[in-house]
Amino acid sequence: MLSKILVCAASLAVASLANADTLTDTALNVTYTATSTFVPVSGNTYDVNLTINPTGFSQGSGYLTAVAMQFETGSDIASSVTLLSAPGGTDAWSLEDVGGLNSKGCDFKGGNSGDVCFQNLSANTAVPGGPYSFTFAVTMPGNDALTAASDIKAAYNMARDNSGTNLGLTSQSITIHHAEAPEPATVALLGAGLIGIGFLRRRIGRNRAA
Repeated sequence: MLSKILVCAASLAVASLANADTLTDTALNVTYTATSTFVPVSGNTYDVNLTINPTGFSQGSGYLTAVAMQFETGSDIASSVTLLSAPGGTDAWSLEDVGGLNSKGCDFKGGNSGDVCFQNLSANTAVPGGPYSFTFAVTMPGNDALTAASDIKAAYNMARDNSGTNLGLTSQSITIHHAEAPEPATVALLGAGLIGIGFLRRRIGRNRAA
């Protein structure tokens, strides 16, 4: 009975840490999840986390070659967007320009709409494969808050440098969901559950050996 209680406790803690909605591009079988605490990290800069999951990519084999997101509050757009983390490291991606992308990669268009595009230079982002995670530091002008409304674009190509066959392009609206930082009590509950499960397994193993 105790083991069941600990398993339930750990499961509830994990669920509270992983609560986020996901957008699915059914044509490519790729899912996208964007989250932010919507609390400035410093000044008026916010962290936005994006997870792209092409493990079930259905249009052949290739690479995730470029990613663009839109950051806009009303008519005001982000004053800067910095890539904090990315698959293969930030050096493997390049901020081509403030702008969107097409099937050939970053297209230098749409900068006045808050679109920011990052081009894959050397990251091994194979599809099917992943999931792949990105973190952006988004600075909004003045005291403008970061909003939940955004767009996501992602390009896929048979060749990492886009010289091969286009495998697909996602271009959809996405909502940046609120991601609460885990409370200390939640983290403690998760740890206690996992430790308890491990203890019970060792105890059962010793009893069987005896």
